[in-house]
Amino acid sequence: MNEVLYKTHEVKIVNRDLLSLTGITKISNFDIDEFLLNSVMGNIYIKGKNLEVLQLDTDKGDIKIKGKINSISYLDSKKEGKESIFTKLFK
Repeated sequence: MNEVLYKTHEVKIVNRDLLSLTGITKISNFDIDEFLLNSVMGNIYIKGKNLEVLQLDTDKGDIKIKGKINSISYLDSKKEGKESIFTKLFK
């Protein structure tokens, strides 16, 4: 993988049913209602309905997801004294 391509991160949503992201380094977990992605800007949690990968380019770190997009959150994994979002997600 070319690290130069991973230095930028972009999010684009079209009509809440097509989501394009760049700078994705890993897909940690996904199903039809949620995705957990690692990016150059941190972890991203996407919630929605009938979500599926439409296009994936692992060399460039690009992904397109289709379905109803309800929310996108960047997760801060270094919150002290609070339960990790990963712990909550995988209970």
